[in-house]
Amino acid sequence: MFFEKIIERNNDKTIVKLCNKLNKSCSFTKSTDMTALCELAYRLFIFGHEEDALLVCEYSNIDIPQKINYNCWDFILFIWGLEAFIYNKNDRRKDKEYRVKEMKKVWSVPKTGGETTEESWNFHKKTAARQKYDDLCCKKKIEQAIEENDKKSETIYRITALYKMIGYGITGYYPAFEDNKDKLSQDIDDYINQIVF
Repeated sequence: MFFEKIIERNNDKTIVKLCNKLNKSCSFTKSTDMTALCELAYRLFIFGHEEDALLVCEYSNIDIPQKINYNCWDFILFIWGLEAFIYNKNDRRKDKEYRVKEMKKVWSVPKTGGETTEESWNFHKKTAARQKYDDLCCKKKIEQAIEENDKKSETIYRITALYKMIGYGITGYYPAFEDNKDKLSQDIDDYINQIVF
């Protein structure tokens, strides 16, 4: 599998550990595996290994099931968002648009038997519209970790925030991000530059 090739090109111990774990088990229906796959994709991206990050992202391009288990699919959506972000960065607009449309399809899968795809999508839009920029970016949690000189928590909060900032920010479906595009772009760069592994 391609995880061995990623190990050959990276010496970060966490990336190696994640690759070894995923080489043994990488089920798209197992939340611990999807959490690890998401962390791997973002770590690779943060370290500047964009091609390997994209390999991981494209590996996650699976069919959308009729019932969504968000314990797994939240992480798959973060990965798909990173994929769209990388495509956009490299002027692959059609690929980016396709991936974002697939994300919308996931959010449109009915959660109950009587719900329509339109109702599911409208529910997601309402939820996204309620999100505040600082909350999505974990600003208060990061500030608190800095005050407490807790580098480990600060790093975890920055990475977690990047899942949403990159993964959801690229979609155009989150008004808090759309209303702050320049700030979002700067914050993404700042978070990546301030992460200490």
